Amino acid sequence: MFNPTRAKVQLKLSVNRLQMLQNKKNMLAQQQRKEIARLLEIGKEESARIRVEHIIREDFSTEALEIIELYCELLLARFGLLEQLKNCDPAILEAVNTILYAAPRSEVKELLLVRDQLAAKYGRDFVTNAMENKDDSVNPRIIQKLKVQTPDPYLVNRYLEEIAKTFKVAWTSDPETDHQLIGTMDSDFIDPIHHPIGQDKSKTVNKPQPMDMDEGRLDLLGDLSSLSGPPKSAPAKAVPPPFTAATVPPPSIENDGLPDLDALTRRFEALKKR
Repeated sequence: MFNPTRAKVQLKLSVNRLQMLQNKKNMLAQQQRKEIARLLEIGKEESARIRVEHIIREDFSTEALEIIELYCELLLARFGLLEQLKNCDPAILEAVNTILYAAPRSEVKELLLVRDQLAAKYGRDFVTNAMENKDDSVNPRIIQKLKVQTPDPYLVNRYLEEIAKTFKVAWTSDPETDHQLIGTMDSDFIDPIHHPIGQDKSKTVNKPQPMDMDEGRLDLLGDLSSLSGPPKSAPAKAVPPPFTAATVPPPSIENDGLPDLDALTRRFEALKKR
């Protein structure tokens, strides 16, 4: 049976756990980047490439955790819709489906307890449809971030290039090889540094700029400038995660532990501008 109090507690615990995991992964990633820079400095490029693949996967995982965290906070902010309505309201449909999809694919056990509460509320068939994304209601960025796959070689080069630049190591990728990789890379990986969306990739390969990836990372939640309406669908394209995670303060907690709507709105807007 659905227990509103227990569901709210599990959502809050999930948010805390997700934040802790993000911080832990970011700290470990910074240490690993230093080790990769040292490998590049001493000429062990192949070892660096193998290690940077792990960093890319961890960055994708961290991005997924952040998206899930925001959806948990959104459910807390709109908990009345979850508690009072028998069917899933469109304003929380994407959040509910995304959490159900991500719960068994993440390392956050609290999300499994949230899934159990949602299953008690909406039924097993609803949960099954969400986990299989039969209605295409799961955020497409979560699907991409949680997908098990080998990072694209072009993306690997971009990470190595930025690591070398950050730690002042004299290393650059081969422009000719990069040009060849662009033609074969997965279209889901868009690198806004060297070939922004809408531009000819071949004309922008040799124009390195500061790593400012994933400008629209919170477009995943659609336009959330107003929390009174339902979240919109997200773009299908996935963007490589940022090289350095920005620190955004969590929303203030008011009204019996629920996130303040104004603070949550400001956080969404701040994340959109990264």
